Amino acid sequence: MKRSSIFAVVLFATAAVALASAKKQDDPSDECGVYLAESTTWHMLGSFAGRNYQRDDIIGSTDAIVQFTDIRGHNSHLAGEDDGVRLEQFLATCWSGDATGGMNEGDEVISAVGGPCFSSTGHVGMINAVIYQPSTLLRTDSDLLSSGYDEMTSPGRGAFTTYHNLTLLAVDKIPAGMELFLDFGAEYNKYDDPTKPNIDDYRKMDEAMEKMVGFFNKHVEKIGEKAANEVFEFMKKDVLELTAEKRAPAARSLLPETYHGLQEIIDKGGSALFSNPEVVKDIDWLKMNAYCQDNLVAGVSKIQHAGRGAFAARDMRKGEVVSAMPLVALNKGKSALTMAEWDEADDDTPVEGTKTYQLLYNYMLEHPQSSALFFPAGALTPYINHGGKKANVKMMWSTKDWSNVKAAQEMSVEDISGVGPIDMILELVATRPIQKGEEVLLNYGDDWDNAWKEHSSKWKDAIKDAKFLKSAMVLNEVHHGVGKPIQPFPIDDKEEEEGADAEDDSNEVAELKCHLLYDEDKIERRRNQDGTRTKVYPWIPAPADESRLKTDIAIRGVNRVSCDILEVSGDERSDYKYVVKPYLYTEGPPILVKDVPHHAIRYVDKPYKNAQHEVRAFRHTIEFPDEIFPEAWRDLKESHDAKDEL
Repeated sequence: MKRSSIFAVVLFATAAVALASAKKQDDPSDECGVYLAESTTWHMLGSFAGRNYQRDDIIGSTDAIVQFTDIRGHNSHLAGEDDGVRLEQFLATCWSGDATGGMNEGDEVISAVGGPCFSSTGHVGMINAVIYQPSTLLRTDSDLLSSGYDEMTSPGRGAFTTYHNLTLLAVDKIPAGMELFLDFGAEYNKYDDPTKPNIDDYRKMDEAMEKMVGFFNKHVEKIGEKAANEVFEFMKKDVLELTAEKRAPAARSLLPETYHGLQEIIDKGGSALFSNPEVVKDIDWLKMNAYCQDNLVAGVSKIQHAGRGAFAARDMRKGEVVSAMPLVALNKGKSALTMAEWDEADDDTPVEGTKTYQLLYNYMLEHPQSSALFFPAGALTPYINHGGKKANVKMMWSTKDWSNVKAAQEMSVEDISGVGPIDMILELVATRPIQKGEEVLLNYGDDWDNAWKEHSSKWKDAIKDAKFLKSAMVLNEVHHGVGKPIQPFPIDDKEEEEGADAEDDSNEVAELKCHLLYDEDKIERRRNQDGTRTKVYPWIPAPADESRLKTDIAIRGVNRVSCDILEVSGDERSDYKYVVKPYLYTEGPPILVKDVPHHAIRYVDKPYKNAQHEVRAFRHTIEFPDEIFPEAWRDLKESHDAKDEL
């Protein structure tokens, strides 16, 4: 072989190895996309970008939502009591059902979540991520239903949450290492405080500074340094007073002392990052000192009747932390999560009837010698199922310097509800190597295992006389099933013979909802048979002045209303469009909305009709391992020991 040929072969082989290495290094699944560490704002949890994000990028893995209902009503007797305060401390760590798409579950709906949606904090001026409501409102269950899961007959009915696909979305450019700040609402973020810049102040001043730089670059040589400084002072004082009005003090605080500092602010990513440089942590520090929050991805569990499960997003070594679980304590948790139905006796006296537990009970950690329950708010940890002897992770306490778990472990059980989750972190550690795509399993304990076996063995007898109707999950599969021909929604015909529609038998369980946003400036009038006219508005996906935070798009819970379908046009290829009659519950004649796209219509379970409200559903907590459970939290130890002696 010629020397040139040998050189070419060596060069090709070297290039191939380098290319393979580069591909491996560039594989986004090999790099953590979001971290958990101490916030830059104060001693509390924070989430940090593990890579650069662009606007509309999804951050981390989609997660589960555990909805629970009317907990304040079921615990109204605690109002004004210390235990009532502790309950409120627990609820303060949760989202409202309105934010996560669960508002239809009951009168008051609260959502327990984990991962970055739990561990991220807020900031009045630096909101860079939001919970993306369309991901949960438009979720599909084709993967679960095609796996063989039958909601009508499975002993897992009502035992796991059907709310999934919780998504965190970037609403701005986020550099690697920057802390994530969520929109918790104007009141929480003190949006209207004129002394503190809010997100609109930062955005508008960044735009203004770009224009200022353009102005000074063009004119400073002509007008001179002194005049340029005078112009800049005029802009800072007089122009801002006129344009920003009451926001002028906050806006002015973002400008530099002289016009020479404008370009530096722009070069550093804008006024928000320039004014708050501490919100960006060194990425190497995060790799060494923080927890990765996207080691797991969701999928259908390989365990029968378990619903969804958590799967390794990348290979993990034995001893590696698969997920961190910040704990939220619920004082006297078993009592707090108990729900009792009330019946009336013959003399109309209220009588306590069936007792059951909130679905949240299934996701809580419990030790038999403690009255407290603990919600593990880790990324995708609600998806981790019971593995028994096949478990590949175990719980251990955090050893991070920024998490003061030792102090929390010495506190009394009455006081731990006031401890921040940053100081009560459990690690789920791999007990053996876990391959990418492998389901992650935890040992829930022998009590859980025995209870599930007993429940499963008795389930057929328990439901033999039950008549379950089609839920929203099943009905939506007909019209939105992935990989299946799309079926249009039926036209509502009040004169149609009862029972003629295959979906009518589920009217007691599910109802049709339309996500409606319409252009009130483009009104049409349709003449009715009786001579009256009905206003018709066109559906729009977003208002013309779409906000930067994407909070006003059509697919939001606030835009979801009950509706009747009057007309359908189009086909599967071009997308079905509908004319609908919304029930707006406002005064005045009814209206119609046209051009409503197929994806904006969904069946939704009626209040208290989701399978999670099934009184026969399986309920049991997860065992908090005895070997790591603090002695100070064992307030039931004496009674438990006495019971064992008997």
